[in-house]
Amino acid sequence: MPTRHTVRNLIWTALAFLAVVSIVLIYLLTVPAPLERYLQGRMLLALRQHYNADVQIENLHVTLLPEFYATADNFVLPNRGGPDLPPLITVKHVTVRAGVLELLRTPVHLSWLRLDGLVIQVSPKRDRPPAAAVLPSQSKHHIHLANFVIDKVDADNTELYILRKDPKREPMEFELRRLTLHSAGIGQPMKFTAQLTNPTPPGLIETAGHFGPWDFDDPSGTKVDGHYTFHNADLSVFNGISGILSSVGNYQGILHNIVVDGTTDVPDFQLDRGGQPVHLTTQFHAIVDGTNGNTYLQPVNAHFLNTDIVTNGEVASKPGEKGKTIALKVDIRKAHIQDVMALAAKSGPAALTGRLELNAGLVLPPGKVPVLQKMRLSGRFHIYDARFTVDKVKNAIDGLSRRGQGKPDDTSITNVPADFAGDFSMGDGTLSFSKLQFQVPGAQAQIQGRYGLQTEQINFVGDVRLTATVSQTMTGSKRVLLAPLDPLFSKHGAGTYLPVEIAGTRQHPEIKLQLKKVF
Repeated sequence: MPTRHTVRNLIWTALAFLAVVSIVLIYLLTVPAPLERYLQGRMLLALRQHYNADVQIENLHVTLLPEFYATADNFVLPNRGGPDLPPLITVKHVTVRAGVLELLRTPVHLSWLRLDGLVIQVSPKRDRPPAAAVLPSQSKHHIHLANFVIDKVDADNTELYILRKDPKREPMEFELRRLTLHSAGIGQPMKFTAQLTNPTPPGLIETAGHFGPWDFDDPSGTKVDGHYTFHNADLSVFNGISGILSSVGNYQGILHNIVVDGTTDVPDFQLDRGGQPVHLTTQFHAIVDGTNGNTYLQPVNAHFLNTDIVTNGEVASKPGEKGKTIALKVDIRKAHIQDVMALAAKSGPAALTGRLELNAGLVLPPGKVPVLQKMRLSGRFHIYDARFTVDKVKNAIDGLSRRGQGKPDDTSITNVPADFAGDFSMGDGTLSFSKLQFQVPGAQAQIQGRYGLQTEQINFVGDVRLTATVSQTMTGSKRVLLAPLDPLFSKHGAGTYLPVEIAGTRQHPEIKLQLKKVF
């Protein structure tokens, strides 16, 4: 049976052992210089194995009490695309936290990572990317810490640059005011929420979704999906148009091929300063190349006033040009000519009303020239049930229909509907017609010429063909006196053939008969 003295010795021995163990643990947990240097080396090796790249980092410090806590400066992750490219990721200051026991899990779990001064530079896809950088020989032996997952990453005020294939061109730049990632790790997508400023047109984008897993060999091939809202985008940065745009939608794909489905709303869309503001809404399906901003529309359904427009095409950069060219195929089936004219004409009632059908190609190059001056538009149109609103023109059309029908005194023939069809082109603010057909009851016309959208100047020549003869267009004694001239004007299968010239302005047109072409 142990004596009291023996028991006392055992107790003191146990206490001494516990004291020594405690001192050793405290010494280790306070991370003395030798241990810190060891941990620094292991963490740097883990990062290099994790990213399979020659990661650089400075001023790495580690503590273990009361939790794992590490800080570092000037983190650099090189771009695998080649030594001529800037680093893929740089960070001015890194802070990471984790529970000590979480470091023993597989994969290692880091509870929180903060990245201050994060800059991401995404390089374009290369046909033949150079081989990845070779890591130091010691990194060939995989270590436990290399496989880690970060539960939450905060990286506010991140700068994102999308590099161009042409190194002479400025990269696309985005400022991510807020960026939070969840479950960040190798081989798995990350959940994210972000708020960023869009450079052109300027506005605020809020988005949430999934990103990754990150493709280090081809960053532009990284998967992405999510939902976005775009607020208060000022369209006046595009010379010649104005309005405040809002948009919502969903997207999915990879960075250089993102499929977007969404809607836009511009309550006060306006062309140039002379056009009238209209409420413009769109619904679109588009493919976006996130590496250069090129957008391919397939299609866009637009609506304003009482008009619907369907377009297909692209908004893309062209070699040798600064900015993007808009090239669209426009198909209008449910439209009104007065709505279209409201976009380009000054305020006030439209000069013409009616139903419009149109098929055209539109090209809008970049530059500071006003939209109506640089726009190129060509195609064919048809206006049904057209009616003029300017009294002088309306009275002239009514009179033409009466005389064309041989009923010059019939005042019941009024507010006559017209029909227009023709081939047209627009450039330098001028609308030109190579073949314009006009028809009202009793009369047909074929003319060609041009109309100034801003000057409102008219310059047309052509011919008018009436069903009635010259004498039938008159009343009383004039009908009798003109009867001998009927054969002279009865040409080309018409009762009366009249070559005409139309000049003046929209408000004050001048219609003249070209008698020299008759005789």
